[in-house]
Amino acid sequence: PGVQPNAKRPAGKATVPDVPKPDLRSLPAYGITVSDGYEDVPGKDYLAFSANVWNAGPAKLVVDGFRSPGKELMDAYQYFYDADGKQVGYTPTGTMEWDPRPGHEHWHFTDFASYRLLKADQKETVRSGKEAFCLANTDAVDYTVKNANWHPDNTDLSTACGQENSISVREVLDVGSGDTYTQDLPGQSFDITDLPNGTYYIQVLANPENRLKETNHNNNSALRKVVLGGKKGTRTVKVPAHHLVNAN
Repeated sequence: PGVQPNAKRPAGKATVPDVPKPDLRSLPAYGITVSDGYEDVPGKDYLAFSANVWNAGPAKLVVDGFRSPGKELMDAYQYFYDADGKQVGYTPTGTMEWDPRPGHEHWHFTDFASYRLLKADQKETVRSGKEAFCLANTDAVDYTVKNANWHPDNTDLSTACGQENSISVREVLDVGSGDTYTQDLPGQSFDITDLPNGTYYIQVLANPENRLKETNHNNNSALRKVVLGGKKGTRTVKVPAHHLVNAN
């Protein structure tokens, strides 16, 4: 598949053929810090973090968005391809929205990831948020997986995700690559101002509504343990090592 969206939205019956599909996986949250938020709100404490969702393959994720005249949202479609790269099916997969926030300013696929802050039991949710992503190959994650593309296109958010007046856009997550949203971007934090100190887990969950078709839905979640301390206005966070990762 090319880097440009199809000339028009798909027609005919939507089908999900038996061909290779992507496999979305979350990396554990990292770059975890306490801040006063990207808007510098006095008296507020935020737990900020970076998140990465990557594609383990064996097929790339290809999503086109098409906007009807007068509509604010694009209708999104996931495409499927055979071994020769020919499109052999598609399925509606939600919407894309224009995100005007500083640091974003492009079209986001709305059901790509969600974030939750869980209690120590890893069950009860105390904070949650859904984050729409512009799908772009910002980072190499694992180029040893089958069909990994060592030289992906659309590595730059500014070119991969369209302009505000776009009527169509193609977003691709290549095999072996991931899309990172860093802790300094809007939406990458939880308000912990009134949250008691103690142990919590940050959950990054890819494809939370299962709208995207993939090979395995059981590996979409990743957890990272955090320990909150300090007092209001001077909260602290400790991040224990996670397997081989000992940085926060």
